[in-house]
Amino acid sequence: MLYSAAMIAELAKVPVASVRAWRRRGWLVPQEVEHGVAGFDFAQVTIARTLAGLFQAGIKPAALAKRLEQIAVHLPHVQQPLAELTFLVDGGQLLVRHGEDILEPRGQRRIDFDSIAAEENAEPAILSPPPSGEALAAGGREMEEAGKLALAADLYRAALAQTGPRADLCFDLAEVLYRLGDLPAARERYFMAIELDEDHAEARANLGCLLAEMGQRELAQAALEGAIACHREYADAHFHLARLLDEAGQHTDAAEHWREFLNLAPESPWQEEARTRLGL
Repeated sequence: MLYSAAMIAELAKVPVASVRAWRRRGWLVPQEVEHGVAGFDFAQVTIARTLAGLFQAGIKPAALAKRLEQIAVHLPHVQQPLAELTFLVDGGQLLVRHGEDILEPRGQRRIDFDSIAAEENAEPAILSPPPSGEALAAGGREMEEAGKLALAADLYRAALAQTGPRADLCFDLAEVLYRLGDLPAARERYFMAIELDEDHAEARANLGCLLAEMGQRELAQAALEGAIACHREYADAHFHLARLLDEAGQHTDAAEHWREFLNLAPESPWQEEARTRLGL
């Protein structure tokens, strides 16, 4: 089976936003992408858990990115460092196990990174508005990854002003606005993403979850059904629709989606809930 970003987040015990950020950096690579929904194999779940452990230990994304660049130069035979190597954090220093040796990315044995502490404690640079919409969007993603959500929202808005309406940027902005707790604004951005790309199944599903949270159950159901219409094999949408229908007392309809969810994602971290709901 393939795992959605939300499933990986659950298994790695990190926010979904972190999984999306890791995908943007190329650290997680989906096996397939259909209607905007990325599907990852189990190897990517393992990488996500590695990343979660590194960041929990205090390694900052910028520091890891620099180390991976060094590995690419000095260990060129390693094609997928996060999958092939073991990363260690010792006293705030990032080391790499390669075979029987513990190396720093330049290939030297157990030589610590002199500047890693300073790099990891450094605040991400706040970008002055550049002329490029892509640069503004990149700045928004950097600020989002750093947890500077209000600034990320401003940069996404500036990118949209520069490039014109784009479904991907509306979706990114909606995600940030949701995390900021501005549900009405997030709702409108999800709607805009769908208007610009009617096949954006993830935007439809996330909109459905948000509408359910806002108590707009009929609209939530329509949004989730729309996500499934776009992408029949979108397991997350079946899960959330089944839960919504169960809560509305529509148990027969819910059961259909619980069964479809289990068929699509039998090893999902949410499969136990589905089995319980079905009485299995």
